[in-house]
Amino acid sequence: MGVVVTVSRQLGSQGSYMAAEAASLLEFRYLDREILQHAAAEAGFPDEQMIEALAYQEQAPGFVARVLDALGRMSPVPVMPSATLREGQVYAEILNADLAEELVAERERAAAAERYRQLVSQVIQRYADAGGVIVAGRGGQVILRRRRNALHVRVYASMSTRVRTLMGREGVSREEAEARIQRSDRERARYLQRFFGVAWDDPSLYNLSINSDEVPVSMGAQIIAEAARWLARSVGG
Repeated sequence: MGVVVTVSRQLGSQGSYMAAEAASLLEFRYLDREILQHAAAEAGFPDEQMIEALAYQEQAPGFVARVLDALGRMSPVPVMPSATLREGQVYAEILNADLAEELVAERERAAAAERYRQLVSQVIQRYADAGGVIVAGRGGQVILRRRRNALHVRVYASMSTRVRTLMGREGVSREEAEARIQRSDRERARYLQRFFGVAWDDPSLYNLSINSDEVPVSMGAQIIAEAARWLARSVGG
C-alpha cells in the first residue's frame, strides 16, 4: 500500500497510541524519534550526540546558533595555570590536542544540525516515496502537504481530558500535568511556525481531525486505518 500517514497530536490526547495501533492494523512502519536517527545518519554523525543536537534544535529556538557562537569564541587551547604547564607540558599538549579535535567535531556536528529541516525533510520524503509508513510529528503534514498519497491526521482533546490522561499515565500531579501540556503546546506551535511558517492548529493542514474526548484509542486507530485504506484505493484507482 503506497500510502503515508502523518499524525500531529497534542500531549495527552493519546494520538501517539492511536497512530501506533493504526500502524499495526495497516502493517505500516511507525516513525517518531527514529526520524532523528536517520537524519543524524544523513548528516554523517549517526550517534547519540547528533540525535540530541537535532532534538534540541526542535525544542530550543536558536540553540545551534548559540552553540556555534560560543564555540567560535572559545580558544581551541584552554588557558591553564603556568605552574601546570611547567610541571606537565607533555601531558598538557596531549590533552589540548584531544580537546581541539573534540572541538572541531562539535563544530561540525552543530553545523550539520543547523540543516535540521533539510535533513528531516529528506528522511520523511524518502519514506513517503515508498509508502506504508506512519510519521508522528516533525512537520510531516507540511513536508508532504502536496502528496496525493499522504493522509494528514490531527488528534486533539480538551484540557481536562489531557490532564487526566497524563496524570493517570505518568503519575504526576494536576499542576505538573497542566504545566507540561502548556509547555508542549508552546513548543509544538513554535516548531511549526519556526521551521515551516504555519500555525499548528490550521485545519487546512489536515484531512482528518479526531477529538479523543469521546473517541477511544481503538476507535481512533480504526478510523485512521480505514481512511488510509480508502486513500490507497483512491490513489491506486
